[in-house]
Amino acid sequence: MDTLYQRKFTLQWSAVSEIRQVLKHVLTALSVRNSDIDSAGLVSTEYLTNLIRHNMSDVIESLTLKIYRSDDKKITLEFIDNLEPYDLFANNDSNWDIGSWELVEGGMGVALIRHYYPKASYRNYEQYNYFSFTLQNIDKRPTLIYIDDDKSQLALLEAYLTPYFQVITCLDIESGWQAILTSGATILLLDHKLKQGTCEPLLKKLNQSNLKMQLSVVMLTGDDSEEVIRTINHLGVDDYLIKPVKKMRLLQSIERVIHRFSALKYYTSDNQTPAVIDIENNRKARVFGSITTNNGGDFCMLPEHELQPIVLGDMMGHGLQALKESFAVKGFISGYLSSNPSLTSLLPSLNKALYDQKICKSSIVTLLIAFINNNRFYWLNAGHPSPVIITKKGEIIDLKGTDPLLGLSKDHHYKLFDYPMDDIEHILLYTDGWLENRETQQDDITSLRVNLPGGELAHNEYAEQLWRSTQVSLTKEIDDASLIVIS
Repeated sequence: MDTLYQRKFTLQWSAVSEIRQVLKHVLTALSVRNSDIDSAGLVSTEYLTNLIRHNMSDVIESLTLKIYRSDDKKITLEFIDNLEPYDLFANNDSNWDIGSWELVEGGMGVALIRHYYPKASYRNYEQYNYFSFTLQNIDKRPTLIYIDDDKSQLALLEAYLTPYFQVITCLDIESGWQAILTSGATILLLDHKLKQGTCEPLLKKLNQSNLKMQLSVVMLTGDDSEEVIRTINHLGVDDYLIKPVKKMRLLQSIERVIHRFSALKYYTSDNQTPAVIDIENNRKARVFGSITTNNGGDFCMLPEHELQPIVLGDMMGHGLQALKESFAVKGFISGYLSSNPSLTSLLPSLNKALYDQKICKSSIVTLLIAFINNNRFYWLNAGHPSPVIITKKGEIIDLKGTDPLLGLSKDHHYKLFDYPMDDIEHILLYTDGWLENRETQQDDITSLRVNLPGGELAHNEYAEQLWRSTQVSLTKEIDDASLIVIS
């Protein structure tokens, strides 16, 4: 058995989001197909949800995720815990049909797991419980996209590369972009000069998206002038080769730039946001998504301040690059509030720093600052999705108070908005990826209305069901997504 990944997690709701991120990155690096990544994410979420619900202990327990390759080269995911045994299959077996679209507690989870992984198993051994399932359709060759409008060159390099890679050939940058979006490729090989121009627009578009984090880029060029090489380097390619190129030289270059995937270490911040935050009037804020791990462009801050504000931000982009940009903004906020406790003056000062390009010269940030005081809900909003409230009668109200993005105008005055708490049951704060990942044609409120939990639920159950109902397949997550439910 070859262990590919192993890590211990705290068994709480934030771990579900964190484990989903781990699966997406690790399984992509292992050349698992998108459909298998999605089914692995769905089954893991279902199992973990049941495990957390049935862990009634007040003690915070731990869970280990292990990904390993067996002797027959198949990849297995295994969850290990030492809780009171809870056999999902034995306790919740049912005759539910996955095609019925009916919601059935417990039994639906078993049917979902059995549908995707009929041989999934749960066993207890020496006081530990093991839930595992094996991925079936693994092509160990990484996927490579090659863009070139010379058909003979396409055919030649495809012949070179097919023994080592799953090769997708494209004659233009439009079809190349579609392949990048849909294939889960980890290598992009492209010719610099095409008949209709160059590939530079594609690389600029790629650099502005979250997809660059998963792609190693190798450029082929027939022009080795200093100007062209400088331009290529500025576009962020990992390596470039001067044509004509020999097969061995090409393979060596590709192997070198994909080493980061073979040595993949999933980054996890030690500075995690608490899953539950106590705020004024015995209310609690329950936190879900990227901000629980602080691993991407979404971030949440709980500065030491008498008003106990929640600061929710969203950097343009996704993954580690957006994470790096967020450090500058978080550092500014922390430094400012340590010397000046005025929340209303924070946004104008941060706005000026961004406008003057003293921080985040190549990124955009939205920011929401929210707090409760004297039975009123207050917020400052710089281009962020507006807070949404759910009244005690179940009515949805989109609070329209918002101001422009930070850094657009040097002297903009950011207004403090407020709303009475008397009729509020829940307040929803979220980043735009939470609803945009669903790729519906509906507006936010209509999309949200479809997913609101029904019935009489405790506040924690309401928040958990709302988060679960809005999750999408792992490979459909086009942006970091975060949700805070204040109840």
